[in-house]
Amino acid sequence: MNTSLPIAAAGLLAVTLAGSTLVGTANADDGGKGSAPKVPAARAQVAACTGGPTIAMMSRAMDFQSVPAGTTAEVEGSQWNVKGPKKGKDTVLVTLSAMASSGGAGELTSVTFYRDGVGTSEGTKYFTYNNILDQATVQFCTRIPKGQHTLALRVTDGGGGATTLYYPTITYQRFG
Repeated sequence: MNTSLPIAAAGLLAVTLAGSTLVGTANADDGGKGSAPKVPAARAQVAACTGGPTIAMMSRAMDFQSVPAGTTAEVEGSQWNVKGPKKGKDTVLVTLSAMASSGGAGELTSVTFYRDGVGTSEGTKYFTYNNILDQATVQFCTRIPKGQHTLALRVTDGGGGATTLYYPTITYQRFG
């Protein structure tokens, strides 16, 4: 006689009953209505990058770029030389999007935004991870004062294997 079917059915029944018991458990804080216990809500981080109407927009797209393992390279076509406003500051939003793959298992690829050769206050942002081809996007926001400025993005490969960006598109949107 085959006993595996009754054993499997008993196991399934035990899991089902345990699941329904856990889901239907009353909580003293909810007046016995059976809801899940309260969890402190995490505050969403909201960032605004505005400064008035859009006064300029530039976008560049390439075929692909490979960043050798363990190195940092400027994203091809990401450099933009821009003259700041006559007074005050303008806001610039930069977006990098690409199908991307980092070189190896457990490898992190990151992007840093530079203004005049110095990394901006937003620091370095995660771009892609773990040798999986995926749609990757990062955004940075900066303010530019009067004078001439050079803006650029740099990609850092975490080591192990090269990072590849397929069809990277860089968009600069300037608000005044």
